[in-house]
Amino acid sequence: MKKGLFLLLLTASIILLAAVGIVTKFVIRPDRIIGEYEPALSLKTFTLQELLLMDIEVDIETCGKVIESDRLSNVEEGVSLIRSLPMPDPVKFVECSEDVLKYQLLAESLDESSGEELEADQKLLEALGLIDDGDNLGDILTKLLTEQIAGFYDTETKDITIVEGKSAGELLDEVTLAHEVTHALQDQNFNLEKPPLDDEAYNGDNSLAIESLIEGDAMYTMYKYAEEYIDLDQLIEESEESETSSDVLESAPFYLRESLLFPYEQGLDFVKELIARHGEAAVDTALRDPPLSTEQIIHPDKYIVERDNPKEVAVPDLAVTLGDSWEVINSDCMGELDVRLWFEEDLGLLASKEASNGWGGNTIEYYQGKGDDFLLVNAFTWDSEKDASEFFSGYRELLESRFGKDLKKISDTDSAYLYKAESQYFYCGISGNNSLCLQSNDKSCLQKSLKEFPEYQTTE
Repeated sequence: MKKGLFLLLLTASIILLAAVGIVTKFVIRPDRIIGEYEPALSLKTFTLQELLLMDIEVDIETCGKVIESDRLSNVEEGVSLIRSLPMPDPVKFVECSEDVLKYQLLAESLDESSGEELEADQKLLEALGLIDDGDNLGDILTKLLTEQIAGFYDTETKDITIVEGKSAGELLDEVTLAHEVTHALQDQNFNLEKPPLDDEAYNGDNSLAIESLIEGDAMYTMYKYAEEYIDLDQLIEESEESETSSDVLESAPFYLRESLLFPYEQGLDFVKELIARHGEAAVDTALRDPPLSTEQIIHPDKYIVERDNPKEVAVPDLAVTLGDSWEVINSDCMGELDVRLWFEEDLGLLASKEASNGWGGNTIEYYQGKGDDFLLVNAFTWDSEKDASEFFSGYRELLESRFGKDLKKISDTDSAYLYKAESQYFYCGISGNNSLCLQSNDKSCLQKSLKEFPEYQTTE
C-alpha cells in the first residue's frame, strides 16, 4: 500500500521538478519558444523575447556559484553504486536564481531550432486537431518548460544547475538530484550527445523512444536510491505536503501533456521490463543499442524478444506536382504513441489502441502553398492488412467524432473515402498493409496529389 502511494506521489513530484526541456514529439522538439514569461534578470529590463532575439548568453557559473557538500557527494556515490557504473569526473553543481535558470533553458531551446519550425509545428498540430486554432504553441511550451524548475543536467557544460533558495523538501530535493546525477552518469559512460543516443538523422519518434529509455533509467535509479538511502515514510509525508504546482501541465492540450509524461511513465515501465527479463545490465546494453520507436517502448517484446525496428515509408515529392509556390515546411514521423494520442482524446483508449496497434512506420509531411493553402500527407505501413483496415475504419470514426454533423461524405468505397468538413477535405485509402491520409483545404490540390500514389484508389 505504502509503496504504491510512494511511487504515485514521487512520480508526480519528480516529473514536475525534473522534467524540463523534454517536449520532444513527432512535431515538437525543443524549439524557438518565445512566450509571455518575463523573468526579472539583473541584466537590463528587457523582456524574455528581446533577450532571446538578441541571443544574449548567460554564463551560469558567473551568475551563480559552484557549491560543494558532503550531501551532494553522497548522492553521486550512491547513484554510481546503484547503477554499477563509474563516475570518473565528479559532477559540478552550480546554484543560481530561478530566473537565470529559466532564461538559460529557453535560450538553449532557441539555439536548437527556428521560429519557422515552431510555426510549422503549430500548423501541423492544428490540422490534426491536436491543438485548437486559438492555442499558441509557443506560449504553451514556454509555460510547460518553466512551471516548476528544481534543477537539470546540462550535456554541454556537464554541470547540474540547482535553483537557489528553492526547495520542494529536503528529501524530495535529494531524490531529484539522484535523477539528474543519473543523467550525468549516463553521459560519462555512454555519451548522450553522440550516436546511437543522439543523431541528426533521427526523426521525432526515434528521439522520443531513446529519451524514454534515458528517462526510464533515471526514474528507476531514483526509486532505487530512495529505497536504499531515504526514509520512505518521511518522503511520502514530504510529497503529500509539497506545494509543487501542476496547473499548467494539467491544463495543457491532451496531446502535449501526455507526450510530456510518456518518457517518464512508460520509459520507467520499459526499463523495468528490461531488468525483469535480463537483469540490470540490460539497461547498459540498451543504451549502447537503443529502441528506435515508441512502439518498442509501448510493447517491449518488439525490442526485447524480436527486434521490430520501424520501416521507412517513402512518399513522392509533391512540390513539382503542386506548383512552384508549394514547399514542405514540416516532415517527420507519426509514431505509435502519436497515433494513439491522436485517437484517444476523441474515441477513448480502447479505440486508440485498436487504431494504433500494428504500427510499422510512417512519414508525415505538411506542404504550404500560397496564403493559407496546405496539403497534409500522412502515409503509414502496418504489420498486416488487418492492422491497416483497423486504422482505415478508425480514422473515419475519428473524423465523425471530431466534426459531428458538419462532416459531409463525398465518396466512400471499401478501400477509400473522401469527406469534407469546415472547408477542408479528408481522404483515406488502404492498399494491402499500407494506408494513406491526405488533407487539404483545396480539393483539386488533394486530387492532383492523389494521382502520385497510383496504388491507392482515387475518388473522382
